[in-house]
Amino acid sequence: MSEEKKAKVDHDTPPFSRLFVICSKNHDEDDIRAAFGECGNLQDVWLVRDRATQEKKGICYIKFEKASAAHLAIEKLHGETIGSDSKPLKVLLADSKGQNRSVAGDTKPRSRIFILISKSTSSDEVREIFAEYGTIDHIQIITDKKTGDSKGCAYVKYEKPSSAFLALEECPSNHKAVIAEPRVPRDSRNSMGDAGNVGPMGGAMQMRGFDARDNIPAPRQMDDHRHHSYNPSYPMVEPPQPHETISKFSSDKF
Repeated sequence: MSEEKKAKVDHDTPPFSRLFVICSKNHDEDDIRAAFGECGNLQDVWLVRDRATQEKKGICYIKFEKASAAHLAIEKLHGETIGSDSKPLKVLLADSKGQNRSVAGDTKPRSRIFILISKSTSSDEVREIFAEYGTIDHIQIITDKKTGDSKGCAYVKYEKPSSAFLALEECPSNHKAVIAEPRVPRDSRNSMGDAGNVGPMGGAMQMRGFDARDNIPAPRQMDDHRHHSYNPSYPMVEPPQPHETISKFSSDKF
């Protein structure tokens, strides 16, 4: 062990940057670091062991410096094999501390961002700015229903979640980008209370500072959404949904 004390890692900052991995009991930390380190900077790797026997359980937690790297790891390594073991990996987003555990498989990819733009900005101009972060599926500029004029905001939908998070991390700060939650199925909106106020793309607009009636950030709160430097938490279009995980493997460390 190093003489220097290991710096304490905040496992929830930024959000969506920590993974839960089902691997083989034969995998060691070097195998994990070699494979996942290719996706981005690793802050922590923890192979879970049985407290009584110290035998590896075949699961681990991996904390990345950036959420885009964590999502890239999911895209590249889920279902793949690493090292000399033939067991395929299952790579999932890990829950945050204090978050209610969810049923594995219920998390939809977060591949949309919500941005502020000039009212004169066209879809082609938005594409020109944001295409450098990944392949764009589509762009929707929010317009007034009566006049058809732009409201000065838009959704950018990427093909991959890692591209959306990369855009969130690196796009110019004047766009005040936030991650848009996955679209809410129409048949479940009535059971979601305030989440029934949904934006043009179906994402619920519940975050403090957003006006659900107009689907744009309230001016009083706009300056709070700077994301370019990592804030303790990303501003979200609605409170984050529970992530995929296997609840019986929860631990106090993470």
